[in-house]
Amino acid sequence: MFDLRGVCDLRRELAERAAAEFGVEVYPSLEAALEDDRVEAIGLFTQPHGRAELIRRVLRAGKDVMTTKPFELKAQEAREAVDEAVRLGRVLHLNSPSIEPHADLALIKQWRGEHDLGRPVQAITEIHASYREQADGSWYDDPARCPVAPVLRLGIYLINDLVRLVGPARRVQVASSRVRTGRPTADNAVLMLELSDGCLATVSASFCVGDGDSYRNSLAMHFERGSIFRDFGPVSSAGHGKAEVWLVTPGDDGGRLVRAHQEVDSDPHGYPWRQFYEAVRERRPAPPAYRDEIVEGVRILEMMGGAQP
Repeated sequence: MFDLRGVCDLRRELAERAAAEFGVEVYPSLEAALEDDRVEAIGLFTQPHGRAELIRRVLRAGKDVMTTKPFELKAQEAREAVDEAVRLGRVLHLNSPSIEPHADLALIKQWRGEHDLGRPVQAITEIHASYREQADGSWYDDPARCPVAPVLRLGIYLINDLVRLVGPARRVQVASSRVRTGRPTADNAVLMLELSDGCLATVSASFCVGDGDSYRNSLAMHFERGSIFRDFGPVSSAGHGKAEVWLVTPGDDGGRLVRAHQEVDSDPHGYPWRQFYEAVRERRPAPPAYRDEIVEGVRILEMMGGAQP
């Protein structure tokens, strides 16, 4: 599907190791890669602060772009980048939000309509891992470039899910702490959101939880007339690349009834390479709704940075 031409990294030794592994050349700079007419697309994986300007440089050089989350830290910069991609007829995708909703999000939307669940009222989300990081002078140590670090680095997946399922945020609040990290930035945090129609949501993210189940994107979404749970609770039977989704509604006797249970394909941390390839070949820029979702996720991060303690 892809023919890798070369690699580039500020750490020359890392680029050389990757180039030797894949049998490709090392580009000494991004400009060198952009000047190579054989290169059709660039995978750009840098810190989010200032990435939008790098993306625009790639787009103006006539290349398509796959990048990573978080897209940027400034909403206006993000907006200008995604809109410029359309103006130039280029393709711009990232892993979160993905160009197409994963099957679990599609199922949640489907059940909400089929079962007349009403408006979303509350959403509880969480993701965690167990790190013991030390300061290394990277952007991870800078509160301005890495605000509310666990939410920025892990919780962004859940933020993008909430935007896609509910809509934009009206207000944000933040609580964070340093439990055991050696970095000056937080390793334990909760983001609180007021979303569309008064829905309240929390994004709990931590680098301090070691229960053997890292990186699970847990979601409990409560509607006026029912609840949907994705990989939520002490155990999920879903394997790698899968998600377990439950629908709970009132039963005829007024008690709680498990109305539906389904395991679906879902890889929220992966990259939609096939969709990117097809969009590049078909010269299909991202639709407006996708561009809006990208920008809204960045806007929430920008608000979060302004609200951090």
